[in-house]
Amino acid sequence: MEVGNKVEVAIILKQFKTNDGNINYPAVLSIPSNERIPELAKQDFRRVLLLIIGAITVAMESLAVKKRLNEIQILDCAENIIDTSGEDNLSFEDIMLFLQKLTRGEYKLPAELDTEKFMNVFEVYREQRHQEYHELQYNRHLQYKSLGDANRSAVADPLSEHFAKMGDRMSTLKNQISELKQENNSLKMDNL
Repeated sequence: MEVGNKVEVAIILKQFKTNDGNINYPAVLSIPSNERIPELAKQDFRRVLLLIIGAITVAMESLAVKKRLNEIQILDCAENIIDTSGEDNLSFEDIMLFLQKLTRGEYKLPAELDTEKFMNVFEVYREQRHQEYHELQYNRHLQYKSLGDANRSAVADPLSEHFAKMGDRMSTLKNQISELKQENNSLKMDNL
């Protein structure tokens, strides 16, 4: 890949990072489903496969390991990524962010890479993404919960008003009965 293309990729990926350079998982997770690998592969499997192969190939050129993935292993990894992309709805941006972190040495790599070892390292990224997704969902739940019951409102419906009036009336009648009983007991005491 030419240097210009690497710069363009870095600029595109910048929108999926925080100011301190970490992955902005909410931004990654907000990518529409129709722009993610499972849907794109349904439309044009060959093109998606070639893009992933190209991305992994460029990443391999930057790695300082004894043995890098060969062409067949890169193909296997790309197919494996596409085949399993539906599990967590991966996007192409996910792959590029992972490969960028990989080439920057943010993942511990074995001296000799093969398909299984590469996919195990990729699984670390996927697990981090999964944890961030659950944390995001939990925080959204807490925020929603703090808003209170969505079914409650300040506008009373006719049935609620009817029951409220009926409750008030029953309470008034109960008080009146209690007063009458006390008055009746007083009269009985006076007659004795």
